[in-house]
Amino acid sequence: MKKLGVLLLFCSLLLQVSCNYFRGQKKDIKEDGFLYVRTGAGMDEVLDSLSDKLNQPDAFRTYALSREYSSKIKAGKYKLSKSESNKELLNRLILGIQEEVPLMIGNEPTIFHLAGKVSKKIEADSAQIVKAIIDYAKKQNPVLDAETVKIYFLPNTYNFFWPTDGEQFVERMYAEFQKVWTEERQQKADEMGLSTLQVFTLASIVQMESSKTDEQPMVAQAYLNRLAEGMKLQADPTSVYAYKLQNGFNHRIQRVTGIHLSAPSEYNTYKVHGLPPAPICLPNLSAIDAVLNPEPHPYVYFCADPDRPGYHSFTNSYAEHQKNAAKYREWLESRGIR
Repeated sequence: MKKLGVLLLFCSLLLQVSCNYFRGQKKDIKEDGFLYVRTGAGMDEVLDSLSDKLNQPDAFRTYALSREYSSKIKAGKYKLSKSESNKELLNRLILGIQEEVPLMIGNEPTIFHLAGKVSKKIEADSAQIVKAIIDYAKKQNPVLDAETVKIYFLPNTYNFFWPTDGEQFVERMYAEFQKVWTEERQQKADEMGLSTLQVFTLASIVQMESSKTDEQPMVAQAYLNRLAEGMKLQADPTSVYAYKLQNGFNHRIQRVTGIHLSAPSEYNTYKVHGLPPAPICLPNLSAIDAVLNPEPHPYVYFCADPDRPGYHSFTNSYAEHQKNAAKYREWLESRGIR
């Protein structure tokens, strides 16, 4: 009788192992896609997220229980493939073999815009990212604030893992900044009598004035010439930034007018001498290098050239500059841009 009980137990275990084996071999995923597992998620939450992506969710749940998945959950973004067996999928979930997330950072005007964009790609929400940025700024340098800290965030495409929190994001971006802001670039800034913040601030104006990398060194030199001569920069992008700071960044401005140029702000270089107190966007490396390596020329005036979209006409003659500006205004009028 005792031998019969042992035999029945052995057969039961064998049957269970066999069933689990076949559950593991099944290909239950309905279609290719992704599964997001948040930090701190329990097994029920993960399996609930998977349920509508599987043909037999109960079978996968039983298999996951047999593998003690509840104690092995790792947060991440995981790829789902119809060609993959339950065993292959669960192995990746247990090992934390997840997908990298490409995060493209552009010429965002503020850290709030930056956080909003980044939060769509990583687990941290925008409020957590903003707090992490400001906290890191204070820790790194007490004089940094929500505007000046923008120097640490360089536009580019970076690969992250989805379960990234705000602090991890900021630390990674600062590490990327350190790779770019080399001793050589710092030395060039020192030789020009510019601080790191001033380089990035001027670069942000150059960036918003011209996206053409081959022209940015000329634009940079024109602004440097104005600074050297004690002129106001009178950079249209700064007046637009000042206006949007006061009236909201949802305003779409196709043409700079008097209402923008007259915006009272320390950022409006039509109103103040010198550089604004902080960058008006996150400048590309090309604009930063344009400031550090400007193309030598004597011009202080430049205006958008309708004959070469995206480029400008440069001159040292104010009369000629007025003609260029009139030509550009006519071009805008002809297209109904007011």
